[in-house]
Amino acid sequence: MFERRIHTIEDSKRPNLNSKWIQLGQTPRQSLSKLVELLSESSTGKRIIALASQKAKSQGQSLGEVLLIGDSSLTDTTLVRRFIPTKPDEVSYESKSVVYLNRHLSVIDGLLDLAHELTHFNERQPFNPYRVNFTLKEFIASTVEGRGGEVEAYLSECQVLSELYPSQIRDRSNCSNVMDDHGHLSKDKGIEHFYRIGGHMQQMQKDLGRYRIPASDFPRLSGDTPIFISSAYGLPYPIAAVKEYVSIMGKACENDRKRLSLLEMRNSRAPASEQASATWEQMTRFFKNRCEDYLAVN
Repeated sequence: MFERRIHTIEDSKRPNLNSKWIQLGQTPRQSLSKLVELLSESSTGKRIIALASQKAKSQGQSLGEVLLIGDSSLTDTTLVRRFIPTKPDEVSYESKSVVYLNRHLSVIDGLLDLAHELTHFNERQPFNPYRVNFTLKEFIASTVEGRGGEVEAYLSECQVLSELYPSQIRDRSNCSNVMDDHGHLSKDKGIEHFYRIGGHMQQMQKDLGRYRIPASDFPRLSGDTPIFISSAYGLPYPIAAVKEYVSIMGKACENDRKRLSLLEMRNSRAPASEQASATWEQMTRFFKNRCEDYLAVN
């Protein structure tokens, strides 16, 4: 009887890992709260949650407000630009991030996805496609090996898994692939594997050449069979990063094109000052230099 009570308590603390996490509580939000509680049982998870709470607070929100439920797991960052009508060259930026967790996952996969996405949320610096130094080289490196990038997010998953369910490490994950010879999680090993792109090597070299990036800037790119694939693109992460960057720049450049058109229209209605004309020319040059690869610039 005593042993049975202990067993029942243990089951309530550690749910069936293969059941759906969305069914942990009576409502989806309650289920998400229970998953957060489960994550906090690991020391790494507790630290991740504490950092996420601080980040949410810095955005004027609670942790619950930045954790949302969706059909896929991702960290979504919105960048807001604000213009001063009288000073069109002066722009302020504000970014806010939220995390979506895939409602269809099992408890174990939801737990690891939560650790993964919160690592992105906590650590990755929001990118700004309107900066002159927002380059493809920077974006690929940041996505793969940078602070809060895919390698670090995956290592967070593995650390949580090793702390809560160590027996699962070798049976159900690729975590053993990012361990060194001493069995310790290794960022260097992670970088090695995340740059494996298999048969996409020729396409990657072509893309780098198109955007005038020497292949030597990415010496760890490998034609070995990839084991880490972007769920958003179904491609190895370096290739997926190129596609995402081109998409981001296309949208950013189209926004700038519209902005310049509106400014041109406004200037045509009244004589422009010498300073306004100089500002207009500077903005136009910047637009052409930055966007020539992503739009048909006239």
